[in-house]
Amino acid sequence: MMSAASKRLKQPRREKLLQRVAAGWSRLHSPGFAIALALTLSSLVVVALLHVWTRLEIVRIGYALSEETRLHQALREHEQRLRLELAARKDPAAIERAAREQVHMAPPDPTAIRIIPHPLSSSSQGRGRR
Repeated sequence: MMSAASKRLKQPRREKLLQRVAAGWSRLHSPGFAIALALTLSSLVVVALLHVWTRLEIVRIGYALSEETRLHQALREHEQRLRLELAARKDPAAIERAAREQVHMAPPDPTAIRIIPHPLSSSSQGRGRR
């Protein structure tokens, strides 16, 4: 068991500890501490909200990028189809086939072809100068 002398030595330590705890509690209840605590908590909330907002923006931009990529791919496929159609329409055999089938055109009879000289052709200019 404890002796009276050791109890006397522990009493001042206990009192000092109680004084420290009381001083700490009084600091916790001071207006400055409350303001600092409120500022710290509001700063943490603002940082957390900014973090969530940036993550939401990343997700939103990811979806928009995905949509634009899909649209880009669709436009490239459409462009490829148009290029193929243009190449098919430029083909002379396809043009002749369409002219025969759709417009009912036919090549002229070779005996019906007449060549008319141009009034300013080189042969007529040469005669006028002699």
